[in-house]
Amino acid sequence: MKLQYLSDARDAFKWDILHWVCTQSSPAFSRLVYVPLLTPPDKPNEGRIPHQRFPCRDFIRAFVASLNTEPRSLTRVCSLGAVEPLKRFEVRVFSPGSFIGSAAKRREYWADFHPSDFDDSVVFFDPDNGFETKTRHGQKWIRHRELSDVIARLPATSVAVVYQHRPRLEWDTVFAELEKKIDYADSVAAHEPNLAFVALAGNRTVWRRVNDCIKGYAENHPTVRYRGVSHKG
Repeated sequence: MKLQYLSDARDAFKWDILHWVCTQSSPAFSRLVYVPLLTPPDKPNEGRIPHQRFPCRDFIRAFVASLNTEPRSLTRVCSLGAVEPLKRFEVRVFSPGSFIGSAAKRREYWADFHPSDFDDSVVFFDPDNGFETKTRHGQKWIRHRELSDVIARLPATSVAVVYQHRPRLEWDTVFAELEKKIDYADSVAAHEPNLAFVALAGNRTVWRRVNDCIKGYAENHPTVRYRGVSHKG
């Protein structure tokens, strides 16, 4: 559950790149929609790395540190949209107190999620592990069926972004598998040794808008690599 670790290195990368995509895309996006996909708690300190290890911008570092202020709440992330006063954007958190669950509970989770409402938005999905794989269809992954439905209903001015934790495979292998499955969107990724953020666009115009931005992010962050994933023609 993400309330356990609101300020480790992956948060520094996550909020830094999301803020960058929202503000540095041309044109900038007016809204970030955060979909946390919460799951029940695991071991509280497993795999946590201090946020200082990731070279994010200073105002993002201050924001990440603030997330552990008591009482902790996912709604604190809404302040991300105001950390750079001249580049403000709206931030919404979808269902901040609900677990994603499985079967009927999972269907209930998505019942109130309406992608068509999010015009000119970056819609960020934050599963514990990333995209589903052939053998893993549990709560900690987001399913391609769910994402393809989102992409089909998102306005043409909006993009989805998905968190991807690197499994015990090389990134080339991970992305090669994703390329076979992401046939429902144009896509582009930014990754460092352990994490990737994959942007999914339903049309070439918004893909180009985000692709140029993410490529620029990688060029400005030596630990981050840019990679195109499964671009439809």
